[in-house]
This record gives sequence, structure tokens and C-alpha cells, in this order.
Amino acid sequence: MSRIIAISNPKGGVGKTTTTINLAASLAIAEKNVLIIDLDPSGAVSSGVGLQRENIRAGIFELFSGAVRLWDTIHPLNFLSIDLIPSNVYTTEQDTRLAEMAKNRIRLKRQLNGLVSVGKMNYDYVLIDTPPMLNDLTIGALLAADSVLVPLQCGYFALKALDRLMEIVERIKKSANPTLEMEGILLNFYEKGTRASLKSATLAWEIFDDLVFKTIIPKNAAVGYAAFQHKPLALVDITAPASKAYLALAEEIIRKTPEPAFLPPPENQVEVHFAV
Repeated sequence: MSRIIAISNPKGGVGKTTTTINLAASLAIAEKNVLIIDLDPSGAVSSGVGLQRENIRAGIFELFSGAVRLWDTIHPLNFLSIDLIPSNVYTTEQDTRLAEMAKNRIRLKRQLNGLVSVGKMNYDYVLIDTPPMLNDLTIGALLAADSVLVPLQCGYFALKALDRLMEIVERIKKSANPTLEMEGILLNFYEKGTRASLKSATLAWEIFDDLVFKTIIPKNAAVGYAAFQHKPLALVDITAPASKAYLALAEEIIRKTPEPAFLPPPENQVEVHFAV
């Protein structure tokens, strides 16, 4: 059984896409098979791993429209054991149409269950990169996920933005997805020796306690350089401090991942509606 992790934070600029790419690579280096779902219409993950528009057969637009089966949208990457379902939303009209289709919030969960039912879920981890907002795409990811990983930029305003997300996670857990867990809160862009980063980390530990990962991702210029190479940092400079941190994060997640238990796919899914 795969572990499905939604990587989410309604605040932009917290390193959500960077976390998705580099965590996927670190899990793959640890000999895990990984599927990334780029659920952000901006397509940052898709471009961040160098997948060109002309090479995309189908992506989340066709997936949500029902035009193709989920396995028809999977693209193997050119490095490590990572596959990607890309974002392929290029026009305002497509963006509007995707938002309408995403109102069926159970669609992604159904598609992933379908992948299980035909024996094609050959992944240890599925990472879902969500939009930087609490819209229907994000809610759909939370309904489909086993857990939520929250990248948290070390700063006051980033901490304040977590309140709404935590509220939504609790509501979903109490209603439509009772097995949803917090994978953890990841302190990101940490600048050692600065009072702002130290204060942010201290507050996060005080408020969220053991929900905060032990691993902290340092601010590291090498991450930006790797992005220009359209590769995970580990494939550009595995000795960089942030690269070592992402590898430690992957190890921490692997250690806490529960042993798989067989559960038959649910036969009857229902529409889920509640106000955000």
C-alpha cells in the first residue's frame, strides 16, 4: 500500500514545491518508488523537473475531466525512480474549467482508488503538491491523502497562516477522511544565528510540539541553483547542507511510516460537500 502525502500550505513562498521535488528525490535515493502529482495549476513541479509542455501527453486537466484514466497521465522522469502526473493548465479558460471540475472533491480519491483496483499502484509514496490556497483542489488532495506535510517558512506571518489549514484538516478528519493524519510540520528556510528563525522555530515547537519534524531545512543558495538545472538538489550537489537535510527528512518519514495492511478499495464513494 502506498502512503499518500499532501504537501500543503495556503501561504505562498514557503518552499512547498521545492520540498515536493527534493523529498521525492531523497525517498527515491532511499530505494522507494515515488509518484508526484502536480496539483498546482501553476505547474511549478512539472517545470521544476524539466518536463516540457510538448512532451506532456495528458495531465491533471484530462484527469479531472474524465477524458483519460489516471495511469495514462503518468510520466516517468529521466532520473531516479520517480514518476509524475504533470500540471498542464496553460490558459485562463483551462484554469476556470479545472476549478469547476475540482468542485467534485472526491474525484482524485476515486482515481487513486482506481489505480489500486487494477494493480497499478506500484509506489511506496505518492506526493501531492497542492496550490498555495485552500481551494477545491487542495481539499480534494486532503480527502485523498493519508497525511499532510506542511512546509513552514521561518517567519511570523507563515506561522499565522497555519491556523486555517489546521482547522480544515481537523474538519476533514472528523467527517470525510477519518484516517487523515499530520505527517508533520517542516521548518524551512532556517537561517542559523538569526533571531527571526530561532523565534519561529521556538514558537512552532511550543505550539505544535511533536508534530514538528526533527529535521530542519536550512536556507541554502544551492537549492536555487539546482532549480535552474531542473533537478533535485541531491543530483546537483549531494554534499550541500540542504541536500543532507532532505535526505534526513526522507529517513524520518520512512521510519514513521506504518507497516502496510491490506484494505480492499471502497466500493461506494459519495460526493462530499462542505463549506471551506
